[in-house]
Amino acid sequence: MIGHLPEQAAAFTALFARVEHVMIRNGYARSDQKLAFADWQKLARELGDSFYEEVRISALAETLLAEPPRVYHREKGFLPLVQEPIVDVVQLFTRGVCQVRHNIVHGQKFVEQATPRDHALVQEAEVVLAKALRRHPVLKGFFAET
Repeated sequence: MIGHLPEQAAAFTALFARVEHVMIRNGYARSDQKLAFADWQKLARELGDSFYEEVRISALAETLLAEPPRVYHREKGFLPLVQEPIVDVVQLFTRGVCQVRHNIVHGQKFVEQATPRDHALVQEAEVVLAKALRRHPVLKGFFAET
């Protein structure tokens, strides 16, 4: 365990940070922002619907797809109470992979007792991200070992 995070959560957030660093410096910064934020939608669209279908059919991210991470709202807690499944490649990254990272980094996961679902979401988000790095024509050259 690194700090309060289980090793897998710490490794996932470190990988995510390296990916965003490479994305921003290689043409994947959002054009609608003055600050350099990674454009996960662009990355997802380039991977395409076939990537989403491959993840879905593989069953390697069942929890992430069926019951993605929720978002914490001030005074209301985690919403929605019942999460809608992820149904396309853009949601796979924005509502799935990125939200798992946000919940870890912003203190919504692994501060209190973690659940098996928490661990499954991290593991599955890491699997999806690693698969994307192996597939994407720009990013795969930076992450050959992933």
